[in-house]
Amino acid sequence: MNELMIIGGGASGLAAAISAAQANPSLSITILEGLDRVGKKILATGNGRCNLTNQELSPEHYHSSDPERLASLLEQMPLNLATDFFGALGLLCATEEMGRVYPYSRQASTVLDVLLQALEQHHIRTVCGCKVTEIRSAKGKFQISCVSGQRFTADRVILTGGGMAAPKQGSDGSTLTIAKALGLSCKPVYPCLTAFRCSNSALKGLKGVRAHGKLTLLERNRVLASETGEIQFTDYGLSGIPAFQLSCYQKPECKKTVLEVDLVPQMDDKQLKDYLFLWKRRSSRQTLEHFLPGLIHKKLLYAVTKQVGLSPLSRSVSSISSGELEQLAHTLKHWFFPVTGTLDWAQAQVTGGGISLRSIHPDFSAASIPGLYLAGEVLDVVGDCGGYNLHWAWCSGILAGQAAAK
Repeated sequence: MNELMIIGGGASGLAAAISAAQANPSLSITILEGLDRVGKKILATGNGRCNLTNQELSPEHYHSSDPERLASLLEQMPLNLATDFFGALGLLCATEEMGRVYPYSRQASTVLDVLLQALEQHHIRTVCGCKVTEIRSAKGKFQISCVSGQRFTADRVILTGGGMAAPKQGSDGSTLTIAKALGLSCKPVYPCLTAFRCSNSALKGLKGVRAHGKLTLLERNRVLASETGEIQFTDYGLSGIPAFQLSCYQKPECKKTVLEVDLVPQMDDKQLKDYLFLWKRRSSRQTLEHFLPGLIHKKLLYAVTKQVGLSPLSRSVSSISSGELEQLAHTLKHWFFPVTGTLDWAQAQVTGGGISLRSIHPDFSAASIPGLYLAGEVLDVVGDCGGYNLHWAWCSGILAGQAAAK
């Protein structure tokens, strides 16, 4: 065995190629990339700063239809597997808030630079503009066909072409199609780390408003997950990091989900109700427009009061009944936005679902096809915001590359 082909020149593909070359210097390695250059998606990660990994690694930050198998795979991926890999390439790292690890330069281009230098150092060939359409396995060899008409033969293949998120950066689902054509089982895919579309008339006047709060995703009154942070209101729904995190729970089988917004998470329901009654006594001569100064964003307060029927804003605070005030308190803590879906693949950062983890061995080799390996986003794993997805990409690529080099 001397010819290794890697399908996809993203984070996991580059890590796989370099680790394979480090493990077996005599190996001939080629990366086939559909775009005009490798590593394009890396440049966009972390708002151009490239959040490489996270010091707070744990299975709780990942999602899969097979959490038990996922946890066992993650045990092979300690923090130092990624940081040592980059340290050996000469990349210094720094840790910021919430355990997020960045290149010391805070530039994604630096990460790509050291990876490209490693490709050159190890004489790894890259063929760009080569979109793979089919892989056939026969008699211990792989026959690879591309849109361009180019054909390649390999002894081993690593599939790292991504899922369906961010198609302009190369992930258009073609790798999943290839894997399924080879007989590998695939879990339903869905957009992750993206915003929600919601139906609530209040949204029209809240475009651009941001507020610290707690966001909870419910399905038929059952809590799926909650996140606290800066919520962004848009004319189509809810966005921001809390929404992005919760989108990983909005699986295809989820029906009739609702987002619950808590605009005052620092108080419980009773504390907020008591606070409102206190301010009613202090503000009895004022109008509703000037009620509760400094509690939440003024546009949000207007929207909530309108939602519960407290209008017009010229109404005096003294005229608000106890029942109305209790309803206002309840809505500030439990404001519901029925979910109609998420934004599409073009706005999603990563792909949920993918090739079943039961389709691979612990070394990321395909259980049913000798010589085939899979790594990165093509597998049924998605991580939270904060470097978790890149950690999975680097480490699964490293482990697949090491195994394929043997």
